[in-house]
Amino acid sequence: MRPSAGKYRINPGNVNIGKKHDDNFRTMIEAAVEYGRPVRIGVNWGSLDQVVDTANRYGVNVLLSVVGAPEWARPGGDDRSVAGPPADPATYATFMRELASRYKGRVKAYEIWNEQNLWYEWGGRGNRLSAAAYVDLLRHAYNAVKSVDPGAVVVSGALTPTGWNDGDTAIDDRVYLEQMYQAGVARYCDAVGAHPSGYNNPPDADWRTYNDPAKPDCKSHPSWFFRGTMESYRNIMVKYGDSGKRIWPTEFGWASTENLGVPANEGYGYAGQNTEAEQAAYLVRAFQMARNWGWVGPMFVWNLNFGPVSGAQDEKAKFGIVRPDWSPRPAYAALRDMPK
Repeated sequence: MRPSAGKYRINPGNVNIGKKHDDNFRTMIEAAVEYGRPVRIGVNWGSLDQVVDTANRYGVNVLLSVVGAPEWARPGGDDRSVAGPPADPATYATFMRELASRYKGRVKAYEIWNEQNLWYEWGGRGNRLSAAAYVDLLRHAYNAVKSVDPGAVVVSGALTPTGWNDGDTAIDDRVYLEQMYQAGVARYCDAVGAHPSGYNNPPDADWRTYNDPAKPDCKSHPSWFFRGTMESYRNIMVKYGDSGKRIWPTEFGWASTENLGVPANEGYGYAGQNTEAEQAAYLVRAFQMARNWGWVGPMFVWNLNFGPVSGAQDEKAKFGIVRPDWSPRPAYAALRDMPK
């Protein structure tokens, strides 16, 4: 790069891909800092524009989940093999401001990060997990979005139910949510994100009493239960005076290996214990429960089509409501036909 240039212009799409992309980008930024030159970064929104415009054309409301800082923005010493936050929350806020400005009125909601109570979503092991640090990131993002699109809904990043609380690999989602409230999360979100998985348990089962001898795994802890996760979060929100807010399940579902021709993946044994008929019934019942509760917002089924996208061997395909050949599973018809 020429030190004599008045300013530098970088098009991220033209500096290679993957690690080489981030290395080249970092070199350019460092050179600009060394020579005291301003940098103009070009952004190509093309493919995202197409997705948003198509959704709008068909009357589909859009939520964008924004997660994973590029390597050049990450702090030194974190684990670059996994997702992680930026060193400076203001960097993320700048991006969120540009994103919300571009899609004002076209994107209805933004989810700020994903499963940040888990090590591989927050920069790796080494006791990096921190609800306070997350809320600081959320605060920057919330203010940035609201500055350009006050009507957009900002959803806190959904936590993952782990049942594990060593502070390094994971922080139990209920503990982490309390820590978020103690850090002031109520002021910086319009809704609370959740990932209330049901594993091999019916959605209305009470984790304190439910048992199924045919499915002995995944019992006796709220993390394994849709109802247990949802009611736990609600109780915490009420405790901290935030009862007016809704919980948005931005991922929820039940996995089944039936008719996929493959066994359950390691760590996902429960998928071999659910039938396709149970998957369908549980999803519909979860929607009915949420409507009756009255404190649940939009719900996002996990997932539609990872079967065709990733193949039956992928663990995500077991949650899908269409098979790898695009034929609908019973859950597809059940969700289509249920009262809306």
